[in-house]
Amino acid sequence: MPPHGDPFLGHRMSLPPEPGTVRRRTVWRRVWGLCAALLGVVMLLAGAAGLAIVPSLVEDEKAFETATSCTAVFSPQDDCLRSFEATVTRTVIKEQNKSSEYTLYLNGPAQVPRSIDMGDSEPLLKRLRPGDHVTVTLWRDYAPEVRQGKVFQETADTPEGEPVFVCALALAVICGGAYSLYAGAMALVRARRHVVRELPAGLVTRGKEAAGAALCVLPAAGVGLFTGVPVMLVVWLVLLPLVRWIVQRQQQRRTGRHARPPLHTS
Repeated sequence: MPPHGDPFLGHRMSLPPEPGTVRRRTVWRRVWGLCAALLGVVMLLAGAAGLAIVPSLVEDEKAFETATSCTAVFSPQDDCLRSFEATVTRTVIKEQNKSSEYTLYLNGPAQVPRSIDMGDSEPLLKRLRPGDHVTVTLWRDYAPEVRQGKVFQETADTPEGEPVFVCALALAVICGGAYSLYAGAMALVRARRHVVRELPAGLVTRGKEAAGAALCVLPAAGVGLFTGVPVMLVVWLVLLPLVRWIVQRQQQRRTGRHARPPLHTS
C-alpha cells in the first residue's frame, strides 16, 4: 500500500513533456500550421475566382436560352444555333447505381466534337449504331442537341446549370479554405501552448461549422437549379445560422475532452 503523501495516490498525474520534446512538437505544429494557412489562402483565392466568373456564366446561360437558328450567312462569333452533319463511330451506354455514362462518338467537320455527353440513353442514343448519320446542333463550343430524322435528344453539353454548379463549388472551397486558414493561424500563433495543453475545443467546433456550411451548399444548389444563383445564395446564407445553432447544441450535450470551453489566450 502506498505511503501517505504519495502524489500518485487516488489519481493519475500526467507529467509535462521534456523540453526537447516540446521544442520538436512546437516546430512541427508551426510547420503544418504554415502549410495549412497557405493552403487556406490558395483555396480562398480559388473560391473567390470561381465566384467572380459566375456572372459571366449567368449571361452565357441567358444567351443560350434565347438563341435562335443561324441564317444562311453567319460568322463563328454569332450566338446562334448551327447545324452540322456527322457520322456515328460508336456509342457507350453504362447504367450503374453510382455512376452512369451515355457518350456518343462522332466523326464529322472540325466544329463537331469527337464525343458528346448525351446525359441519357433515351430517346435517341440507344437507337444509334456505327455508321448512322446525325445532325448535331452547336452553340459556341457546346453541342446541346443531336437529331436523326424526326427523333432528337437534348444533351448534357449545355451551359444550363453551370452558374449554379460553379457557385456551389466555389462556396464549398471557400468554407474549406476559411477553416484551413483559421486552423493554420491557430497552430502558428499558439504552437507552444497547444503542445503543453492540447488543442482547444474551439478548433473542433469551427471545423464542424465549416463542414456544415459546405454541406449546406447541396440543398441551396438544388433550389438554385430551378430559381437561379441569387436565390441559391440567399438559401445558403439562411442555412448558416442553423448550422451554427446545431453545432453549439451538439457541443453542449457532449461530454469528454472536446466539451470544455476553448482555452484563453491570456
